[in-house]
Amino acid sequence: MDKKDILNNYSINKEQEISIQEYINRLKETNSHTNIVGKSTLINPWTSHVLDSLQILPHIKDKNFSILDMGTGAGLPGVVLSIAGCKKVTLVDSNGKKINFLKAVKQKMNLRIDIVLNRLENINGVKFDIITSRALANLDKLFSYSHKFLKKNTVLIFLKGKTVNDELLEVKKKWIFQHKAYQSFSDPRGRVLIIKNLKKIND
Repeated sequence: MDKKDILNNYSINKEQEISIQEYINRLKETNSHTNIVGKSTLINPWTSHVLDSLQILPHIKDKNFSILDMGTGAGLPGVVLSIAGCKKVTLVDSNGKKINFLKAVKQKMNLRIDIVLNRLENINGVKFDIITSRALANLDKLFSYSHKFLKKNTVLIFLKGKTVNDELLEVKKKWIFQHKAYQSFSDPRGRVLIIKNLKKIND
């Protein structure tokens, strides 16, 4: 899928396109001296980062939903979702360098995002409608992190790689949930995993 298809498929307007491009430019510039993302991912960032993030959008029923992006790193998918119109996005990461990058991006681009420098284990007392994550941890860890942030109808949307089926088998020993897996548009080996009604066995 080329850039034009990406813009059309996800109804990205001109203003949003310019903002996404500015974000990519800032990511490239920072990455040239501070390692924020893998260098190879910036060869074709509209596929590896933008499309990878935007493919979450169709699974978010309301752009007013509160979204937690766990282990956001450089702000993916959270920053892209925010630019695409999601209004309540919280980015959490424990890496100070990456959070400093995000704070600078927020200020310079006037983005409406909340940025938290902390470990997920240390955050309490908040719940979200949507929880996302990309390349952070295995499913069991993601479920453990997510568990305390759940409302009654929270949807978990995880961008997962080729080990997803093995991870699903493993977590069924400890967790009850409903799931659907969709082919990733950005990586033939990847899946967009949708989880609902997550409960720990013995809870």
